Amino acid sequence: MPSLRIFFVFALFLGATTLRGGNGPEFPIGSVIQNFSLPQTDSSGRQTALVKGKRATVVSPNQLKIEDLNVELFNAEGKAETVITATRSDFWRKENKLTSDSGILVKRPTLLISAFSIVTGKQIGRAHV
Repeated sequence: MPSLRIFFVFALFLGATTLRGGNGPEFPIGSVIQNFSLPQTDSSGRQTALVKGKRATVVSPNQLKIEDLNVELFNAEGKAETVITATRSDFWRKENKLTSDSGILVKRPTLLISAFSIVTGKQIGRAHV
C-alpha cells in the first residue's frame, strides 16, 4: 500500500537526520526545520519519492510535529503517481510511526482516499474510500 510505504520512508528520513540520529545532527527541543524537502532514490539513482513539509518542530527527543506534509511517489517513468498530504502530523521517532489527528489525503489518478486519523504500523482509523 503506497501510503504506508511512504510513511516508512519518511520515518527513516526523520530517524536518520534529526535529533540524536547517530549519523545525523542533533537538534535541541524547540528547534524548527522549515521548508524541508527530501528526495528518495532507488539503488540505480531513479527518484522514487519526494517528501516535503512546511515546518517540523522538535517537541521532545522522541516527537516532531510536522505541518503541511506533502509526499509524492513516482512511477517507473518518473511521474508523480501518488500524492499524500496531511495538514498536521506527529512523527514518533522511537516507535518509528507517523500519526495525524487532522487526517490525510491520498490521491492517485483513479483513486482518492481520505482518513480522519492515522497511526502507521498499528491501525488506520475511520477511512473513507
